[in-house]
Amino acid sequence: MEKKDLQFHQSEDVFSILKLMRGSRLWPGICKAGMGRFPFEEDMFRSVREGNPLPQKYYYLEQGERFAFFSSYENRMDLLTFGRAQWFMKLRSIAFPCSLSSGGYLTNDTEWMLEKICALPGCSLVLNLPKAYRIRGMACGETLPTCILTLRPEHRDLGGYLASLRSPYRRRIALALRHCEGVDVQDCKDNSIDVYPLYRQTFERSEYKLECLERSFFESVEGERLVFLREGRAVGFVLLRRNGEELVFLLCGMDYAEEERGCKTADLYYFMLLKIVEYAITHQLKRIDLGQTSEQTKLKFGAVLEKRYFCAHHANPLLNLVAVLGKSILEYRYSFPEYRVFK
Repeated sequence: MEKKDLQFHQSEDVFSILKLMRGSRLWPGICKAGMGRFPFEEDMFRSVREGNPLPQKYYYLEQGERFAFFSSYENRMDLLTFGRAQWFMKLRSIAFPCSLSSGGYLTNDTEWMLEKICALPGCSLVLNLPKAYRIRGMACGETLPTCILTLRPEHRDLGGYLASLRSPYRRRIALALRHCEGVDVQDCKDNSIDVYPLYRQTFERSEYKLECLERSFFESVEGERLVFLREGRAVGFVLLRRNGEELVFLLCGMDYAEEERGCKTADLYYFMLLKIVEYAITHQLKRIDLGQTSEQTKLKFGAVLEKRYFCAHHANPLLNLVAVLGKSILEYRYSFPEYRVFK
C-alpha cells in the first residue's frame, strides 16, 4: 500500500463499510457498478451475516478515481479441490459469502484491485472472475463455470420449451415427469416448511464444499422457494432469486432417502430443474443462471457454459511461488460433449 492517497478500510461489519462508502464522492460510480443490485443488496448482506458462520470481513479501497469493494470469509480449504491430492490451508476467500457464480466484488479497475489484494496478509483466493487476469505474483486459472440458459421467443410456455427440444432430451425429461407423478410443487412464501435438512443432505454430498450456511440464512433470505412434496413430505427444494429479467438459482436440497422409496434422485433433480425453467417462462424472464456444478445435466436443458476464473496469492514468497508455478493443479479441468439440445 504505497501511495499516500490510497484509502484502505476493512471491517467485519458490512454496514459500517457501506456507510463509509455512501459518504465517498465516488458513490455514484459505485452504484453504477452494481451496489444496491443483486447480490449487493442490504437484505442479502444481512442474511449472509446471520447465516454464514465463517469469519467475514469487508473491504473498501479508494485511490484517485479508482475504487474497489469486496467481501471475504475465512476458511480452511483444500486448495487442490480439483486435483487428486490434498493441500489444506487457512485462506481468505474473496467471494460473496454464499454459493453464487458471480464475484464478491465491485470495482472500476479489476487489475488494480487484484494488485492491492496481493498486499493482504496470508492467503487470498479471488473466485468467479469473468475473465482471466495476468497479475504479477498471482496464480490465475479456471474454476467452475456457471451454466446459463437463455430462453427463446418460442418458449412462450412450458409446452413451447419442450417442443423446441430434440427428441432424446425431451424423452429424458418425460421419463423424469413419469417417475415424479406423485410429487407436488408448492411456492412457499414463508418458513412453514423446513427445507434446511434437505440443504444439509445435499451439502454433505457436495464434491466442492466452500461454506455451510446455517438455518438462519434460509429463514431470512428473500427469494422464491419452490418446495417439492411427496405425500405431504418435503423431498426437495430450490431457492431462486429474480434479478431484473434474470432468474438466479441460489441453492437446492434433496432427500436422498427417496432413492430407497423408488424415486431416483436423478429424476427428482431433472424435475426440479424443469420447474425452474417453467417458473422463468411463467414470469417472462429471459435468462436463467443455473449456477455451478452438475454441468452435464444443466447442459442437457439447453444451458451453455460461461467460464469463471480465480486468482490466488500467498504473502509467504515461497508458498506463493509454489502456487504460481503449480497453478495448473489448482485449476478445474472439464471437457463435456457438445450437446445439440434445441432443434
